[in-house]
Parts: sequence; C-alpha cells; structure tokens
Amino acid sequence: MSRILKRPMFRKGGSPNKGIMTGLVDRKQYQEDGFVTTVGQTASKLTPELEAILEQYTPKTRLPIGEFGLNLASGMTLTDALRDPYKRFTRADDAREAAIKGGAAKLAIGQALKVPKDTRPNAVKLAEARGLVPGTKEFNDFIDKVSFKTEAAASGLQKQGVVTGGSSRDEIVQNTSFVKEVYKNLDIVDNLLKEDPTLAGASGSLRRFGNKVLTAGKDFNVDLTGPVKKFGKEELLLDSNIAKLNALEDAIAPAYARVLFPNQRITNYLIQETKNAIGLTGFTGSDEVKDRLKEIRRQFDRYIGNQEKLLGDPDIGKVKKYKIIDGKLVEQ
Repeated sequence: MSRILKRPMFRKGGSPNKGIMTGLVDRKQYQEDGFVTTVGQTASKLTPELEAILEQYTPKTRLPIGEFGLNLASGMTLTDALRDPYKRFTRADDAREAAIKGGAAKLAIGQALKVPKDTRPNAVKLAEARGLVPGTKEFNDFIDKVSFKTEAAASGLQKQGVVTGGSSRDEIVQNTSFVKEVYKNLDIVDNLLKEDPTLAGASGSLRRFGNKVLTAGKDFNVDLTGPVKKFGKEELLLDSNIAKLNALEDAIAPAYARVLFPNQRITNYLIQETKNAIGLTGFTGSDEVKDRLKEIRRQFDRYIGNQEKLLGDPDIGKVKKYKIIDGKLVEQ
C-alpha cells in the first residue's frame, strides 16, 4: 500500500485534469472563504459596505454625563460616580454595534436573494422556451407571429390619439357601450312625443303633477278622480306614458352626464344637474323640448365618435396571448 501511494500520480498535488481526471476543477479554499453559494458570497461582499453606511447614519451612543455629574455632586468618589453610567454606556454601545452588524447582514442577504429582473421581451422568452435559436428564420417568424405592436408602433398610435393601454382601453369600451345602450332610449322618447306632444313641456309638467296626485290618492284609498272625470280628463292624467317618460328621463341622465363630463367621476349631483338639463317637462313648449332632444342626440353621437377614435383599430386588444404550461406554449 505504501509503495502505491508513492507513485507519481499520487504525489501530484491539486487536480491533474487529465485522462480519467478530465473535467475536475481545483479545490476551493473554503477555509479562506466560508461562503459556498453565490448568495453567501454576494452577501459577504455587500455587508461591509452596508455596515459602513449604517455606522455613519446611526446616532452615536452618548455617555450619561449628567448622571455622572450628579453622582459627583452627591459626594461619590470619582470611581463610584462613573461606574454605573459607564456600564450603561457600554451596554448601549454594544447594542448599537450589534444592531448595525445585524442590520447590515439582513440588508445584504436581502439584496443577494433578489432575482434579477428578466428584461427580455415576452415574445423572446416564449421563443426561447420553445427551443428556438435566436437569429434563425424560425425564431424570427415566431417573434413576428406572437408580437403585436413594437414600442415604435405603439408610440405612433399614441401620436395619432389612439389609446393603447389595456386598462385605459377597457374603461373607454365600458363607457362607450353604456352610452350606446342608453342612446336607444332617445328613440323611445321621440316616438312618445310624436304620438302625444302634450307629454312634454308645460303641459307635460301639469300632467305629471296630476298623475302623481291621483296615484298617491289611490294608495290612501282616497278617490280624487271625481273632478277629473267631470271635465273628462281622467285618461289624460292617468296615462301610463307619463310615468314611462319620467323613467326614461331618469335612465338617460347618467349616460348624458358621461357625455357632458367624459373625464370626471359621475356623482349624484352631476346626474341631477344633467336631468335638469334634459328637462322633458317644464315651463316650455313641446317643440322646444323636441329641438333640445335633437341637440342631445348630436352630443351623444359626437361622444361616441370621439371614443371610437380613441380606440382606433377595433382589432386592438384582440391579439392572441400565450403562456407556458408544463414547458409548452399554450394560447390563452
């Protein structure tokens, strides 16, 4: 055994890295650097720098001079007067140093554990996940397929006044859909006023008031239709279209508020002000109400047109999205 160990291959120190030993690396002197992992090595490099910063900005421990002076004044010897204050000073200073070292170590470890952010575009990540080699035709074709808009293209759309942000587009689509849906109620109002112009204006205001009084009387078992029947106006005041027109006005008001205040938060106050602006009934003629409705319709049309310009190409937002599941590219 002793002769075998004296052969040249065993007398050579370190790693010969030849023959069957090919691929071995030289031993690392862990006695000099106790951190084996990358996290530990990074933390050990950062700790002294962070410790120096904390040392600079952590308040210094102050010697309790006041207590020391009070002890002297009370007749204590110099040694006795200094003993307790100095003990507290050293204890506080040791705690300060421990806090600095511990804080620096925690900060260093936190920084070392941070995973560097992958700044590659999503299309590149997906291509490489599929095993495609950058620079090849297959790689470039895949990038073109899954990429929607480059930064330059998105910037160009923004210069044209097109909103490209996902959340912003969603808000525009939601508001526009709401306004379009309510817009249909204007057609119903027009038809009601064509059939019976007295539903609008001053006559409509009186009919609405009479309708409220008569229907309220029924709730209290009070018949108020006697005088109305006498003048033959019962059908005029109890017409269900009166309540229908009132309900339509309430439905139109929130959407019209969005049209008038596109960038503001819609409050109950704004809705009430908008309802007053619609004014289907009041001290005015039915023709004036019809003309006002035409203008309101034009404002609705203008709002919808402007919102659709902000959305631009309707295919924006319908781009295919992909994600990786079990190492495979799957369309969402």
